[in-house]
Amino acid sequence: MKNNNQSRIEQLLIMAMNSESEARTLAIVEQILELNPDQTEALILKADNTNQESKRVKILEHALKSVKNISDPDEAQMLELLIYKRLEYTLYSIGKYDEALNACMKILEAPEKIYNELEEDGGTKRLYYRLLIERHEWQRILTETMQDDSEHTPVWAYSRLIAAFMISHDRKICSRMFWDALILSPEIPFYMLGYNPEPGDNESPEVYYAFNFAVIYYDILSISDDFRDFFTRGVILFGLLSNRFDGRERDYMLDVLDALGGWDEYEKMSRILLENDDRAIIEALAAHKCLSE
Repeated sequence: MKNNNQSRIEQLLIMAMNSESEARTLAIVEQILELNPDQTEALILKADNTNQESKRVKILEHALKSVKNISDPDEAQMLELLIYKRLEYTLYSIGKYDEALNACMKILEAPEKIYNELEEDGGTKRLYYRLLIERHEWQRILTETMQDDSEHTPVWAYSRLIAAFMISHDRKICSRMFWDALILSPEIPFYMLGYNPEPGDNESPEVYYAFNFAVIYYDILSISDDFRDFFTRGVILFGLLSNRFDGRERDYMLDVLDALGGWDEYEKMSRILLENDDRAIIEALAAHKCLSE
């Protein structure tokens, strides 16, 4: 039979979860923590409503310890993984990359059913590969993306591309990988290079995905000047052929493309009658082995 404290905590938790006010939620959470300072769900709610990242980490670390007090192993496992899911990006944002990678691994090693529930947005896999890039673990990335060949996502494609380039610098191999990455989401590289403005309200989910991906991945371009030039050349070539640049901006991009060694490819592809369709243009660029020299 539940004691009065436990019943009261459950009532307060329901109130906190249904509250639409951050201040009210925090006030209710504090009442719960006065009754039980180690109440895991209350600590998670407190972290969710705490804006300062270093404080959020401390609260979540407290919540991790409190999970050990939960008698139901299934409930304890789920709450622990929910905490790691919150920790991964928070740790990344304050530069604690090793700890963030450990949090990602906890999610990636979860049982399949739980993993699929937690990973609906693909955020852990995206951050996992981004952290491996940060650590320059090129061979590990290439090995894992080759083994993960069935999952063709921008995360998979961009991680594979940078790893292959940094290991081999073979443009014939990497050009095909570049076009494969581009076809999955043509807008991503334009956000990465700052050619697209930040999306406003009422944009499609695909646009927000492209922008959010670029926010995490844009600085991979600073890893190598050769990679940045290779990448930029491909993006500008595609951008010109798909009419993404106008007026003076187009003239400027033509000059940049020429400086990067892509003028001959642009002239050749301009003479080919291309459909006004991103996929068709990318497939034509790949078929003509553009960017391979």
